[in-house]
Order: sequence, then structure tokens, then C-alpha cells
Amino acid sequence: MSTRALTSAGLAERIPERIRAARPRLEAVDRSEAALLSVGTLASGLLAYVFNVLAARSLGPDIYGAIGALWAGMFLVAVLLFRPLEQTVSRAVADAVARDLDARPIIRTAAILGAGVTVAVSLVLAAAWGPITDGLFGGRAALTAALIAGVAGYGASYFVRGLCGGVRWFGGYGLLLLADGAIRVVVALPLLLVASPTVAAIAVAAAAGGGAVAPLLWHRRSALRRATAGDEPSQFPMGSAARFALPAAVIAGSEQVLVSGGPLLVLIAGGPDASKAAGVVFAATLLLRAPVFVFQGIAASLLPSLTTFEARGDHERAHRATVLTALALAGFATVVAVGALAFGPAAMSLLYGDGFEATRIDLAILALGVGGFLAASTFCQALLARTRAGLAALCWSSGAASFVALELALPGAVFHRVSIAFAVGSMLAAVTLIASVWKTAP
Repeated sequence: MSTRALTSAGLAERIPERIRAARPRLEAVDRSEAALLSVGTLASGLLAYVFNVLAARSLGPDIYGAIGALWAGMFLVAVLLFRPLEQTVSRAVADAVARDLDARPIIRTAAILGAGVTVAVSLVLAAAWGPITDGLFGGRAALTAALIAGVAGYGASYFVRGLCGGVRWFGGYGLLLLADGAIRVVVALPLLLVASPTVAAIAVAAAAGGGAVAPLLWHRRSALRRATAGDEPSQFPMGSAARFALPAAVIAGSEQVLVSGGPLLVLIAGGPDASKAAGVVFAATLLLRAPVFVFQGIAASLLPSLTTFEARGDHERAHRATVLTALALAGFATVVAVGALAFGPAAMSLLYGDGFEATRIDLAILALGVGGFLAASTFCQALLARTRAGLAALCWSSGAASFVALELALPGAVFHRVSIAFAVGSMLAAVTLIASVWKTAP
């Protein structure tokens, strides 16, 4: 038996009997909360489509390209900086709750870290106002303001997500996702009457802060007290947070380069009709990202659950949950790929209108890449639960680097290059992450 396995087994033996007795309480999830998480996850994806279809049909492919750049840029920055915060809080709080420790030191440390990062990135974006406005948004300053506001809002949103996931309050997490999508659509409704990129930008930014507030206003927010129910305070110095958060930031950045980097690379490369081409790439990518939206809710429960299993030495259950989740998501992505092959071009035209064109083969390739991306994301959660974030970061960065290199080097049409590069990069990340999970198994 490996040293790691002996350590985990010894740790499990030292868990007090009163914690063992509390296991059914900790592991049980209220069905209504699980249902709300499912509803919030599905609604978040559906409402994202509603917003983008509304914006695309109102603005047309050229101006919509700027909104696509805002969306991609905001989530690239926000996920790069704040998803590691979510994962750090979720894993550390779940571990503390599983060991019957008071998680308030974890929450304070993470809050200070998150606030500092939010202020720093806001200042950097404000200092780069001119280049961002002219380079990405075609001189539309309102979109730059929305970018800064949205990134700051998602700083708060991802912190709340991590707290909800860590205490396994999945109803609160689902409510956050639901509010995020609903607010964006409601604020964007004037687009039915006026083709205004400013209205679309405000809607994108408003969703970030509104989603963060929603769980804190709900009558069931007392579930957050689970984080403070332990008898002894947990230990979580800033150095421990940084050691987990830094490789998690590499993971988040690599994920966003893969899933959102295509339109940005098109705009950066420039050339005739670059904005229109970026709009088409963004629209097609969004069309096939339904499984990625679904994974938001799955990840919210998967990481804290796997962390709880690992903390208690239940490695077999953690492994089974990882494999079953990956298989289910891969099957979903396969269905999407078949649908893209059969109906992809027609769906693009029906949803987005004239000017949004892509071949069925390229759409199917992109959908298969989504399957690889989801498999990689699932097995990544297993490595994070084992505190092997550095190894996971290495796997993800290899996939992201391959995506960028191929997109810049391949010949052919813009969307064809993006589809192939995304599929290869995602599959490479998936294969290396799966191999790493098997290699590090206790």
C-alpha cells in the first residue's frame, strides 16, 4: 500500500466517532435543493442562449462580434481570476465541515484574497481603457465599462458559489445561476425595440452582481451556518490558499482559452471582416456549449463531494462518482455532436439569422471537442479533491497551448481552424488528466 494510502487510512481512523455518526446528515442533500440546482443549471444555459439569440438578431453579426468579445473577455478574466477562488473556498470549506471544524478562518482568508484581486484587476483594466475600447470593442466605451463592472461582480459571484458548494447548499448555488441568467435577459429586453450594444453590455454586467446577491436574500440562507458549526477553528493561512489557488488559476485560464479563446484570437489576428468572423465563431461555439453550461451545476456538487469522500478515506466511492459523471457527460456531448451534424447549419440560421454560417462537419468537430472538454473537467475535479492541482494545471496548459498553436498555424477558413484546434486541445487535456487520475490513485 502506498504512503499516501496509509496516510489517508490513518486520517480516517482518527475521525471522531461523533463525526462518523453525523455522516448521514452531512452526505444527505435535500431533494428540493438538488432540484433547484438542476433547474438553475439548465435555466442558466437556456437563458444564456436566449440572451445571445436576442442580441445577435437585434445587432447583426458585425456589432454582435463586439458583444461576443465582451462576453468572452469578461468570462476569460473572471474565470481565470475567480474560479480558483470558488474552488479554493469550496474544497477547503467542504474539508473543514467533513472534519467538524469551524470554517470561518477559511472564509476570511479567501474573502481578503478575493477582494485584493478584484481591486487589482479593476485598476489594470481601467489603466488599459483606451486599448481595450479600440482594440476589442470598436471604440464603444460603454462595453469597456461593462467589462470592468462585470469582472468585479463575478468576483463576488464566484466567492458566493464557493461558499454554497463548500457547505453543500446546492439550492443556493442553483438560485445564483438562475438569477444570473434571468437578470441578463430581463435587462436585455429593450433590444426587442432598439439595436443598442450599450443595452446588451449593461445586461451582461448586471447579471454578475445580481446573481451574487440572490442566495444571500433567500429565506434558506441559514444553510450557510454549516460552515461555522465546528467545535475547533480550521487552519488556513494565506500561503495555503495561494498554493491551491495559483495552479487552479492556470487551470481556469486554460479552460477559458479553450472554450472562449476562439473569437478573441480571430479579433487579435485582425484582417477583413474580423469582427463578423468573430461573431460567427462565438455564436457557433455558444450553440454547442449546452453540456458546458450543464457542467456548472455538476461541478458545484462534484468537487465538495469528492473532497468529502477523500477526507474520509472513501476513495472507491470518489473514483466511481468521477467515472460515472464523465461517462454521462460524454454521452450528452455525443448526442450534441450528432445533432450538429444533422441540423447544425439550419439551427445557426434559425436562431441567429442571416450571416451566421458554418458547415455541419465543423460544427460536429466542435461538438466532439466539447465532449473532450467535459471529460477533462470531470477528471480535473478528482485531482483537485486529492490536492493535486499542480498536476492538473500541467495537463490543462498543454491542451490550451496546443489549441492556440493549431489555430494560428492551420490553413483554411476561420471557423474550420477553430473547430479542429479546439477538438485537439480538449482531447489532449482529457487524455492526460485521465491518465493522471489513474496514476495518482491511492
